[in-house]
Amino acid sequence: MKIKILIVEDEVLVAEEISADLEDYGFEITEIAISSEECFDAIKKEVPNVILMDINIKGNLDGIETAQTINKTHKIPIVYLTANTDSKTISRSLNTFPSAFISKPYTKKDLVVALELAFNKHNEDLITKLVPENKTSFFVKDGSQYSKIDFDTINYIEADGSYSQIITTSKKYTLSTNLTHFQEHLNHPTFIRIHRSYIVNINKVEAFDKNSLTISSKTLPISKSYQKEVLQLFNNL
Repeated sequence: MKIKILIVEDEVLVAEEISADLEDYGFEITEIAISSEECFDAIKKEVPNVILMDINIKGNLDGIETAQTINKTHKIPIVYLTANTDSKTISRSLNTFPSAFISKPYTKKDLVVALELAFNKHNEDLITKLVPENKTSFFVKDGSQYSKIDFDTINYIEADGSYSQIITTSKKYTLSTNLTHFQEHLNHPTFIRIHRSYIVNINKVEAFDKNSLTISSKTLPISKSYQKEVLQLFNNL
């Protein structure tokens, strides 16, 4: 799954150029908004992973005021992209706790790095809060609400690009963080990495050999770099 970006920029040609650049780098553009009102409407239709926000936009609110309003109801990282780099503007923008501030003209590399860092940092913070130490469950965003997942209901977690799919005994959840970030903050002895694309609940394993294991009738590969650790764990059971 791709990182979803909402572009808020009132110069349509500039916005379309940014959109094309980001799509070339594998991002998904949820919408282009030229005003604060269009920005709010776009978020109602689909919540993005990151907002790329110009400061001088059309509508009743400028980009900074728009960001302040969004912060009251959503936890969406915001990256400012603007030609306004005077001290007063920067000071105002900092009060909205942006993930980055990029001045125009921008380079594609700087823009891509800023958006990826904003996405990863946001999700790292989210996982730290969702998976506190010594807990047996955590909450994930599930549609318009947060759903509780007990550790012992998780079969395995699968990498899906910049996302992770949590496969439980009854349902699949999509988490907007990659598998490595999830693993770093999960820190639970029941879960072990067996492959660059899989973390498994060791208590759910039904069968195994040196190259794969089976959970809920699904065969998952064990990569060579994890074979020794995985096999030793089973031998100790």
